[in-house]
Amino acid sequence: MITQMRKMFSGESRVFYLYRFISLAGTSLVYAIEDRGPPLGVKIGIILVLFIFATWITDMYTQSGKASRTIKITVGLEMTGMMVLHLLSGGMDSPFLWCVFNPAWMAASYLSSAYCWFMMLFYFLFVTAFSYFFTNGQMETLGSILLSENRFYLMLLFMTLTIQLLAGVKNRLEIANARTTETMEHMKSLYQIVEAATHSDSENLKVIFAEFALKLTKLRMSFFWDVNGQAKPDQLITQGVLPIGIETSLSEAFEMQEAELRQLDSSRLMSLAEYGDFLVMPIKSSTRFWGVMGVKIEHASYEEGRQGYIKQLGFLSELCSVILERHQLERIENQLMIIEEQNRIADEMHDSVSQYIFGIVYAVHSLSRKWKEISRDQIKEQLQLIQESSVAASKELRSTIYSLSSRKNGGDFWITTVKSHLDSVSKLHAVKVNLHVTGDDHRLHVNYQKALFRIISESTGNAIRHGRSTLIKVELHIKSDEVSLSVLDNGSGFSVKERLSDPKAVGLGVNNMELLVQSLGGTISIQSAEGKGTHIQLTIPFQPQDNKELNELQMMG
Repeated sequence: MITQMRKMFSGESRVFYLYRFISLAGTSLVYAIEDRGPPLGVKIGIILVLFIFATWITDMYTQSGKASRTIKITVGLEMTGMMVLHLLSGGMDSPFLWCVFNPAWMAASYLSSAYCWFMMLFYFLFVTAFSYFFTNGQMETLGSILLSENRFYLMLLFMTLTIQLLAGVKNRLEIANARTTETMEHMKSLYQIVEAATHSDSENLKVIFAEFALKLTKLRMSFFWDVNGQAKPDQLITQGVLPIGIETSLSEAFEMQEAELRQLDSSRLMSLAEYGDFLVMPIKSSTRFWGVMGVKIEHASYEEGRQGYIKQLGFLSELCSVILERHQLERIENQLMIIEEQNRIADEMHDSVSQYIFGIVYAVHSLSRKWKEISRDQIKEQLQLIQESSVAASKELRSTIYSLSSRKNGGDFWITTVKSHLDSVSKLHAVKVNLHVTGDDHRLHVNYQKALFRIISESTGNAIRHGRSTLIKVELHIKSDEVSLSVLDNGSGFSVKERLSDPKAVGLGVNNMELLVQSLGGTISIQSAEGKGTHIQLTIPFQPQDNKELNELQMMG
């Protein structure tokens, strides 16, 4: 019982919890030891009935949750019980008069102010009528009763005002706390979006933003329509609960209204006869229209949280346009860097290797024309010059290749960076970290390298900070068609089902790892139990960097 009460009455409401039982205990003690009134045995019986009644009322409050109608009925029952108690314990002379503030506090905290004042007015009339009709034979007038009990009435008025003020402060604190919690959730979502977008291809961004639109608005369906999609099935990305056929209808509606959407500067409510209403927000940068994102809403929820949905989608659309623009600029910058490097290599080859090859070709051509006219020694001398030129050209070509390839020139590999990071972690926290790698890390594309490094760093960091591990085993296997990663620790572990089912308990790291793996088309599993450590396993299908570049060159050709 006490556990249930503490769940309901927490924070500021715990003041009410304490006042409720302390006031009942104190007034019961005074009532039991005072000389007037019924015999002691009757008093004890009344007190026992009072505490049984108080326990029952408290249990009703606990089970009512936030149902205002149930609380209203319970408050009415408690106020009726207080009135009966006053009749049995002496009316205006009863020490239980002050317990009336228990239901008054509940009414002020969970019901309207009008209901609270109506209840207190009814109580005022009740005690006044009781004093008028039951005054031990003394025929007092209403005026004399009001004058004689003016202190009680004034105290009743001031205490009711105080309760109203305290309840108002409590409600404002709860609203401020809810807003703070919501702001923190939005900040977490912002961090996750930026983190996931940083390590993802631009093609996966629409999936990420559709997921976060669903998460921020807490609605049942979200979507992202990419106007620049290469194929129609890939233009519309949906998340959440999808009615049958809705994707086709949405795509057709967007295609028909594309010109209007391009001119759109703010949110718009779009209706489909069979599927209801959709809140649509354009995604535009200073130079480009990327598409729209939105959510499916019910009319009631739209009217209730209209401004909130618009602000959330507006925030996401602006962030999405900035990130997409940045990805576009990065692509252009990379292309310019490649072109610049190609020109540099071409100039270098022209100034060195090309000259030697031209000399060799010219010498061979000249020798083939005159070999019958010149002596054997001259032929031998010419061949010697051709050989020397060939060796020089070979050295220049080898030098150029080695300067461009980290695999050839002994430069730092990606795996060297991973080892260095894990060595630093091991020394800093006095933890043993074993790393085992199979396969050639040079075959990994840079996007895979970034994602894997982030996942290894995040998982080992969580094992140390939260699991207090002393041993971590990291195994990375790079195969011809996939990459598998395993991170096993001997830490304290946790209940995976409980942790992942509670959004507030899931850290940013777990969400980021899942997003990174999903953005690369992979799967991730987390196995753990309290006291038995944690095992994170993931598999990412991939196309080796060499083959990918070869395919791109073939497509360009």
